[in-house]
Amino acid sequence: MPGIAVEIDEVVSLDETVMVPAGTYKHCVKVKEVVPGEEPEYKYYAEGVGVVREVPHGGDVKLVSHK
Repeated sequence: MPGIAVEIDEVVSLDETVMVPAGTYKHCVKVKEVVPGEEPEYKYYAEGVGVVREVPHGGDVKLVSHK
């Protein structure tokens, strides 16, 4: 249907440790995001912060600073 995006999200871990320039975050939630016809993307969420790392196909985006 035009104008409607479909994304399938799956929690794949509840206890990831993520090291990024902004620091080290423990007990992160790792989510696999899939848009049909595209490669999966992974996002890591830290409590009280939000997304601290995104790993799309062919890339890696890391949180640099957080206040």
